[in-house]
Amino acid sequence: MACMLTRITSTASAVRVVCPSLDYRWTQVRYRKTINTRSKKHISIVKAKLLAVTKWKAPRDSRTTLAEKCGLNLERMQQTILQENPLRDLMAQEAQTVLETSGMVAVLHSSDMTGPDRRVFCAKLKESDITVRFWSNTVAGLAVQNTPYSTLTTLMVGKNLYAHSLKPQVTQLLKVLKVTPQVNLIGGLVDGLLMSKSDMEHYAQLPSMEQCLGEVVSILSAEAGQTSQLLLSPLQQLSSHLQQISITEASHHTQ
Repeated sequence: MACMLTRITSTASAVRVVCPSLDYRWTQVRYRKTINTRSKKHISIVKAKLLAVTKWKAPRDSRTTLAEKCGLNLERMQQTILQENPLRDLMAQEAQTVLETSGMVAVLHSSDMTGPDRRVFCAKLKESDITVRFWSNTVAGLAVQNTPYSTLTTLMVGKNLYAHSLKPQVTQLLKVLKVTPQVNLIGGLVDGLLMSKSDMEHYAQLPSMEQCLGEVVSILSAEAGQTSQLLLSPLQQLSSHLQQISITEASHHTQ
C-alpha cells in the first residue's frame, strides 16, 4: 500500500486532507499580506471621553519640604505665645543655676542613640565628674533668656544634650565623644566664654593650669635672680675698688 505525503501549506489544505467532504464548505478570504502590529488603532470618541473622566489623579502631597519647614518653624517661634507651665519654669530655673555655677557647659547633638548607648555615654562622662542633662530647646531658651549666656540660643537647634562640670573638663569630654559617634559637639561655654567646636578642641590642647603656674613661677624667679645680681654687682665693684685703694695707700705709708 503506497503512502501518500501531502504538504500542508494552509488551513484549507489541512481540511482538505483530513476531511475531504468538508472541502466545499471552507472558504478562505485573504485581506492583507501581513497584520500591522506597530501602529495603534485610534480609539473612538466615546471611549476617549470615558478614559479621560475615569483617569486616576494622585492626591496632592500635603507634606512640606525641609526648606518650608525651616521657614514655618521660624515663624512659629516668633508668633507663638508660651503658656504658663510651672514645671517648665522650674526646669528653666534649674538650668539657669547650672549655667551660672558650671565652669563648662557643652552643647551636644544626638543623632540616633538608643537607651543602652545613652546610659553608657552618661556613665563614661560621670567618671570625669561631667553630668549630662536632657533639656528641651524651650526650657534651655528660657534659661538663657536675658542673661549673659543668651548667645547659646544659636546652638539650640534639633535634639540636643547638655554636658556640664564645675571645672573645664574639655579634654575628658572630647575623649568620650571620640568613641561615641552618635553624639557630636556643637559648641559651649568654657569659663563664661562662648566657644565653637574648633575653639574647644584648641582649648583642650593647652597645658593644664598647674603647669602654666609652674612656668610663670619659674620665669618670675629667674627674673628676680637676675635683678638681685644686677643690684649687687655695683656694690661688689665698689668694695673691690675700695680694697685696691686701701692697699695702695698702705704701700705708700710703708715707703
